[in-house]
This record gives sequence, C-alpha cells and structure tokens, in this order.
Amino acid sequence: MDFEKIKHFLKENKFPSYRAAQVKDAVYKAAVRTWDEATTLPADIKDALKKNCPVLKFTCQKMQFSKTDRAAKALLKLEDGLKIETVLMHMGGGWTVCVSTQVGCAVGCSFCFTGRMKFKRDLTWEEISDQVLFWLQYLKKEKLAERVTNVVFMGMGEPLLNYVNAVKAVKEISNPDRLAVGMRHISISTSGVADKFHNLAVDLPQVNLALSLHSADDEERDAIVPLNRKFDLDALQAALTEYIAQTSRQVFIEYTVVDGVNDRPEHIRKLGKWILGVKDNYLIHVNLIACNKGRGEVTPEKTVKLFAKGLQGMNISVSVRKSMGNDIAAACGQLAAK
Repeated sequence: MDFEKIKHFLKENKFPSYRAAQVKDAVYKAAVRTWDEATTLPADIKDALKKNCPVLKFTCQKMQFSKTDRAAKALLKLEDGLKIETVLMHMGGGWTVCVSTQVGCAVGCSFCFTGRMKFKRDLTWEEISDQVLFWLQYLKKEKLAERVTNVVFMGMGEPLLNYVNAVKAVKEISNPDRLAVGMRHISISTSGVADKFHNLAVDLPQVNLALSLHSADDEERDAIVPLNRKFDLDALQAALTEYIAQTSRQVFIEYTVVDGVNDRPEHIRKLGKWILGVKDNYLIHVNLIACNKGRGEVTPEKTVKLFAKGLQGMNISVSVRKSMGNDIAAACGQLAAK
C-alpha cells in the first residue's frame, strides 16, 4: 500500500487531515484486510478508499500449510492477472516472510522451478512490500503474533535485477511508521549481479547480503547459474571484497548441495579456496542447503553434513540451513506460482 498516495487522495478530496493517521493505524496496527474492517473511519471515507485505494495490490487465490513444519505459502493474483507466491515461516522464535520481487525469473538457475516460468515482469515496490503486509494481516487475524520479525528477498525473481523497486520496498518494510522490520532483519539474496553490490552497500548498508553461489568452478557454475557468464567468479570475488570493505558486514554464501552434481571433495576444496581469496573472508558465512528436487525429495542429509565438515576443516564458518515447506513446494527454488 502506498500510504503517501492515500494521504494525497484524502487531502485532494478534502477529508480532515487527522483521518490519515487513522488510516495508517488501521493498516499497520490493526492490520485490516478490507476498508470495511476499519471501524474508526466513517462510511464515506471507507467507500472512497474501496473504489480508489485497495489495501493490497493483489488478491489471495490459495493458501497451503505444511504438515511437517510451521510454514505456509500463498498464491497471489496481481491486478494484471499474473501470479506470484510468497511464504511465511516460523523460525528462531519469530516469523519470517519470504517475498518475491519478479513474476518469473530471467536467470534460469538449473535447479530452480521459478526460472522455468521465464521472466514476465518486475514487481512494483508496493507489490513487494504488500506481501509482508499480507502476512501481517494473517498473523494478527490468527492471533499468532503482533509483528513480522524478519523478511528475506529469496522468493521468485532476482532482486538486484529489479533494483529500484527492491530498495524502495526495503525502505517501506523497515519504516518504523509502517511495517517496522529492522534493516538488520532484512536479507537480500542474489544469484550474483556483481555490478549492483556497490550500490547496495551505499543504499542499504545495514541489510544482509546473501550470494547464491552453488559452485566455485566457472564452467560448472555457468551451467548451474547462467548469470555466471556475465559475472564470473573473479568478478564476484572482487565485488564481495569491495562490499565487505564498504560495510564491514557479514556476507552469507548460499550453496545448494545437489546430489552427484556439486557435492564432491573437489567442490569443497574449490569453494574453500574461493572464499579464502576474498579479503576479510572471516566475515563470510556459508549456508548449505539440501537441494529440493520435488515434494519431500531432497539431497541426503549425510551428504550435506559431510560437505559442512569439509569446509570446517578449512576454518570456514558454515551451517546447514533448515529447509521449510518442502511438502507444499514452498522451499528454496520451488516457487512457481501454480
């Protein structure tokens, strides 16, 4: 929701100025799903808002709930009829929202279902931030929580290829008068748009950066992450070195372990060597993810743990990230708006 637009609309239609504060409280504190639920607003304002300023920039078509963990997925229909998915997860005592930034994706990573949709269009900043507002409404309605704790830009699309809208969405999500999620509780995941790392360090220095690497061999990464043909491992290494120097922030390397593809001892050695080639590499932490091949089918846990043990032997900080929502196709790489 574009609150500034609503303030302008109220002023233009000569509604009392104090009504803007009531609208803001209704949306961000009461988390109303429709203007009819805004009990503090008179009928004429509610009618005007219903016709001109919907609470959300989409409608929910379907929700699914995992039977194995506390994860939920929503299929959202945008105003032009295109569809996206967004995910809610209960992690570490709080609630994390995974947002999409594009309809489909042009990068085409080999293991990712979103890439098979191809790229349709960028999402607007409202469509991105409204995904957080949507889940806030759900949390409050179900009396599960009063706020969203964390937001990860790890859904459909490549955030740094929709840079302007992604940055504006982060500022809306972190605005203390709006959704109030702290910058350090927001993470942006990229498949490696290296020429945007400098901009990100300037525009959003407190936001967490996660780089989806998946291989430290250029030829192999070309096949897994085709964007590597434009921004290869040397370019990424240089961009990370500069980013860490600018921000002094920890960077996360996301590595999806694909059984029989990038899980051998030589992959561990190459990844470790690449990380150690980044200046101030003590600020790099590796998140290993078991590849989600389909509903319930993943890379064996033993394979991922052996990979982690190998990196630890090279004094590299590493952890195995728990994948959630696999049984409802809500885990990493599974979102496909179906």
